[in-house]
Amino acid sequence: MKKFLALILAAMMMLSLTAALADVEGTDYTFEAEYTELEGLEGLGVSGSPTGLGLVTENAKASNGYFVGNLGTASPITFIVVSDADTVATLKIRVGSNILGNCAWNPTTLKILVNGEAVQYEEFTTDNGDDPMDQNNFKVKKIGDINLVKGENTIVIVAGENTYRSNLPSAPSIDYIRLTTAAALEAVESEASHDELD
Repeated sequence: MKKFLALILAAMMMLSLTAALADVEGTDYTFEAEYTELEGLEGLGVSGSPTGLGLVTENAKASNGYFVGNLGTASPITFIVVSDADTVATLKIRVGSNILGNCAWNPTTLKILVNGEAVQYEEFTTDNGDDPMDQNNFKVKKIGDINLVKGENTIVIVAGENTYRSNLPSAPSIDYIRLTTAAALEAVESEASHDELD
């Protein structure tokens, strides 16, 4: 009997884990980092600190041809997303190494906030990859399910507690975020970024 109960419990745990790993059903919405409001942000650089649109780099392997990098604590990337209903969405982010080498990202080293609330997520890593001409080595990372409210929502990605860039807190390069949900979403984007990059 104990074996039978243990098997049932194990099966229930596996089902629960499978459900947790599955994406929310619905439509995929991709929001580009380069179209967020970048004015006033200060990044980290080898020779001087890039600011504003200087954080954007053109790259053929990036979605839409651009990504945002050289990010620190003074350059939080804020996505503003409008939803037509309260909903649950699966959040994924496409990130690169920012030429930082092998780094581990978790809720301490990289903060992700949805409407001001810190998101708890499983640790992931980035590395430079094998291409010496493009060491961002972009990868899609699943963060998990988040709650969106009807109306305007903010999703902020910012460097946390780490010393990955010359002993300063840094963040991976950000290409885009992707939300999967049954609700209808649209982004509030920076006109200045669109005018400059399009």
